[in-house]
Amino acid sequence: MSVTGTYKIQVKTPAGLQEGRMTLFVEGDSLTGMLDYSAGRCEFKNGKVKGNAVEFTTKINTPIGHLKALVTGVVKGDSFSGIAKLPIGSAKINGIRE
Repeated sequence: MSVTGTYKIQVKTPAGLQEGRMTLFVEGDSLTGMLDYSAGRCEFKNGKVKGNAVEFTTKINTPIGHLKALVTGVVKGDSFSGIAKLPIGSAKINGIRE
């Protein structure tokens, strides 16, 4: 099954649980998409996909400014699980395909 799709996500951050949507588009082994959450939207390009594993970088808006995030994750069926690594620590991401 392709990782392409929109996922309703929950991100466990130091500031608490955040909810949003993550949309992934796959073309070959390239990954693009966007994250929509309470602080707005951040898009990403130049991501990678290998099988059901994804990796991308983006800049997210936080209370302390824009931070670069490296997101890695895996899609199994309609579930997404991953980690966002930020300069201030990591945040666990879980999601379900809509």
